[in-house]
Amino acid sequence: MENSPKKPRRGLSLRFVVIVMFVIGAVVSALLLKTMYSVTDQYDEMESATHDYIEAQDKAYIMRDAINELNERSRNFVVTGNAEEVILYFNQVQVQRSRDTAMEEIRENLDDERILKHLNTAIDLSDRMMETQYYAMRLAIEAYGYDLEKNPSALRQVELSAEDLAASPEDQLTAARSMLFSKEYTNMKGQVDIRIDLCKDELIETMSRRHEESSGRLQQLLRDQRILIIAMMAVLLLVMIFVLGLVVYPVSELISGIHDERPIQPKGAAEIRFLADTYNQMYNRMENANARLSYEAAHDALTGLYNRSYYEAVRDESEKRNIALLIVDVDYFKDVNDTWGHDIGDQVLIRVARTLSDSFRDADKVCRIGGDEFSVIMMDINSSKKEVISRKVADMSQILSRKQENIPPVTVSVGVAFSDQMKEGENLFKNADRALYTVKENGRNGCAFFPDSLTAWQDPPLDYQI
Repeated sequence: MENSPKKPRRGLSLRFVVIVMFVIGAVVSALLLKTMYSVTDQYDEMESATHDYIEAQDKAYIMRDAINELNERSRNFVVTGNAEEVILYFNQVQVQRSRDTAMEEIRENLDDERILKHLNTAIDLSDRMMETQYYAMRLAIEAYGYDLEKNPSALRQVELSAEDLAASPEDQLTAARSMLFSKEYTNMKGQVDIRIDLCKDELIETMSRRHEESSGRLQQLLRDQRILIIAMMAVLLLVMIFVLGLVVYPVSELISGIHDERPIQPKGAAEIRFLADTYNQMYNRMENANARLSYEAAHDALTGLYNRSYYEAVRDESEKRNIALLIVDVDYFKDVNDTWGHDIGDQVLIRVARTLSDSFRDADKVCRIGGDEFSVIMMDINSSKKEVISRKVADMSQILSRKQENIPPVTVSVGVAFSDQMKEGENLFKNADRALYTVKENGRNGCAFFPDSLTAWQDPPLDYQI
């Protein structure tokens, strides 16, 4: 019997289908991979542009901070006569060189003429300010009687006019202070800030243009990527094995991360990644909330200064070091509230807080320890600095005694105690409070040092019935 011929199989064989699906999947995967790399490259380009301009912006702020520091150091020296300010001033100019270094780095990384024009103008104005600062500090050296040869060569080379050389020390100090607080000098400083702000605006505008161009290219790539992802999903529907890689394993990782209370690296399908991102956001929010609670626990809500709890902790920890404790009381603050209202009273407290912060060093701890009672813990200072503290308080009181817009003038009473004068069994806060009581007993608006019985300076109190 002859064998009948074999009939051809109908349809596609499983092997063929698997091969075709494998080829299709491989092609789609390759195209998708290429698109993903293109998206990554485009994103990296956008990120690089952002980084370059943010870094340039940071350098501009560093330059402005350095200029402001030089201004502050020169003014502090002329006002207080503290020779350390001169050392810090020239440390910034000759050692740290923050201003010049920031400018050089901006010039190296940017070629935008508009930005560089603003920065060059700011540098030119800063140079003019430094010339004024040099002259004022040179004049103050003469007035305070410091040995010129012990000062930096840049100051020794400054030649004073015959009129300034012949003037009395008081007139020399007046002239030096007028130079650094004059309207012209203040305008120059304002122009420096304006130029740096213009530079920032130009940076933002340039970065926005580059982002728009990159965004268009990125959107096209993302559209291509979406098409390829749809094709890949069609292939994945026929290959259920990928479920393990896209769902089962990522879910396991997600559960493990939640159980261990740690951030999770997003993996797997988009839904699982979304859950991981959501968990990570919640985790980060919790961390941020804890940080915010820690901040609020140590700071006063109205003034932003440290609060009493922080003050007590720092004071107890710091009493083993040389510190000065200032207790500051706003005089007749109840009258201010009764006359002007509590809203204005709050503004007065905010102004006092700001003035205290501006009057003391960053290392000093300025706190609000009661309604109208403040404290300053000056670190690493001893009783030999009474004159410096008295001058700081006097300058601060002069500022507060001037009315500012709708905020009435106030005066303060200040009691000061030094840890190096404490006897065994004494309490630093009680000593400062006794000094404060001395001021109040003598009419307020003054400063006294424990254990001295007389106030260091005292002015008549203000009339709040304005």
